[in-house]
Amino acid sequence: MFSASSTRGFTLLETLVATGILITSLAGLAQLFVLSSQSARHAGVSGAALVAAQDKLEALRGLAFAYDSAGIAVTDGALRPSPSNSLARDTAPYVDWLDASGVARSNAASAVMVRRWRISRVDAEMPEAIAIEVCVSRIADEVDTRWADACLSTIRTRQP
Repeated sequence: MFSASSTRGFTLLETLVATGILITSLAGLAQLFVLSSQSARHAGVSGAALVAAQDKLEALRGLAFAYDSAGIAVTDGALRPSPSNSLARDTAPYVDWLDASGVARSNAASAVMVRRWRISRVDAEMPEAIAIEVCVSRIADEVDTRWADACLSTIRTRQP
């Protein structure tokens, strides 16, 4: 019933081909594992950057930008217009430095991220609206808002 060739087992050539396929498959899986761990690490940094940008945006939105009871415009000093390049350069007081978890640090030496913001008038003729932009990026990256980990913006209007 059984032929002589079927009872001998696998040939050396069959074993080598199967081993080659197995090694190739395992190498592909190892590469996928490395890529997924890099993606997870990048997502963690991006998440911390997003939270840091949201925190600063909300802090700036919470500052006084209204009218008082006499109808006089009241604007917190921190909401004065910033230089146009404050998102690209460290321009005091429109910059701060953050650690890996997004907590502000006193200097750049102990930081891993930089948070910059820009405040500008929406219309020079009508100062009742301002645009607030906040960008957070890793310090290791070149300073370029196109590569920031998180950028948020909003427009704030002065209401009577």
